[in-house]
Amino acid sequence: MRNIARYSQRFLLLIAAYFTFGVLSCWLPDKSIRRHIAESLPVLAAEGVYPKAIIQVDQCWMDNFTDALIMNQIYNIDRQHPVEAAMKMVRSSEKDRDWDQIGIMQRRVNGETFEEQHYARYWHGSSFFFRPLFMLMDYSTMRFAMFTVSSLLLLLLACVYFQKAGWVKTLVLSLGFLLTYGFVTQFSMQFFPVLVLTAVACILVAKGDVSKDHGMLFFIIGSLVCYFDLFTTPLLTLGMPLVVMLSLSQEKPFVFKDNLIKIIKLVILWGLGFALTFVTKWALATLILGQNIFADAYEVSLYRMEVDDFTRWDAVAKNLGMLHWWIVGLAAVALIAFNVTRHRKFNYRKAVLFLLIALMPFVWYFILSNHSYLHWWFTYRLQAISVACLLMVFPEST
Repeated sequence: MRNIARYSQRFLLLIAAYFTFGVLSCWLPDKSIRRHIAESLPVLAAEGVYPKAIIQVDQCWMDNFTDALIMNQIYNIDRQHPVEAAMKMVRSSEKDRDWDQIGIMQRRVNGETFEEQHYARYWHGSSFFFRPLFMLMDYSTMRFAMFTVSSLLLLLLACVYFQKAGWVKTLVLSLGFLLTYGFVTQFSMQFFPVLVLTAVACILVAKGDVSKDHGMLFFIIGSLVCYFDLFTTPLLTLGMPLVVMLSLSQEKPFVFKDNLIKIIKLVILWGLGFALTFVTKWALATLILGQNIFADAYEVSLYRMEVDDFTRWDAVAKNLGMLHWWIVGLAAVALIAFNVTRHRKFNYRKAVLFLLIALMPFVWYFILSNHSYLHWWFTYRLQAISVACLLMVFPEST
């Protein structure tokens, strides 16, 4: 009962913080915000909806469509009614041309009026976060700021993890990021929140005592990613901290059952934080707006899990095909040779747990088949978990 009360208290504080932050963000003066958004649109128009960052390969697709959609929402916030605005999050919409968010925003800035469409099933924490930043900077400067912050966090993670794990495991953890072209997420408002939350969660796990209970951390991270993310790759905030925790465990002898139970508990707590935060938004929005947001959320949830002219296995295969598995294979051979030359035996019990965590992205693809099939060009990055887990098996020894 004490634990239930503690988690309930933290959850209510989080919801209060989310609500307050959203309302305050909507209430901010918008003159400089709108000016900076207008100045940002030529950059998006020149790049197009889905440009490729740095390397001209499919794995490097950016998501300027959603970044323009976020700007659309920020631009259209009714600051005279901040509570309703925070719950509804409207955007200018033109049914026949909704895929051209950049064009719609250019015309909106030029004074055209459009039908308004709400997006109330999400919390839109990223929009509330970027709105005050647009008071100070345009999109190009925002990108530089995102890249700088995320790079420093990743560097801090590498340093903290290296101190406890050594260079081999640090390299393995980095390969998960590199082989899924994680640098692309450093330049996008759509992808940035998940990267930051994943890095922060991994740092906190690495800095602490991995033998202790991380339940509250995983519960809060699950809630935060629901608040900030528009359903891109939220599972990274669960899988990568689990990889860090398991890889740093120095328990001898390694007790398989206890560690399996701990992982299951953390998965459940992360899932509870994620799901309860979603459901609370639907309840608040339904109450404040007088609209049935539950019905909208239910309909979209079913759509994201259904199959059409493809199978669930097609969704898995499409995401699998985005990775350079030959590089993963070469890395595995190199790590095996590293262990053999040092006469080290594999920790098979821990390896089984790594392999179970490695399956998590594929379970996600299988269940959320529609979302994973249609958005394969960014959902494939969940496999950073799988790459790190598969390769982390080999440095481990008994």
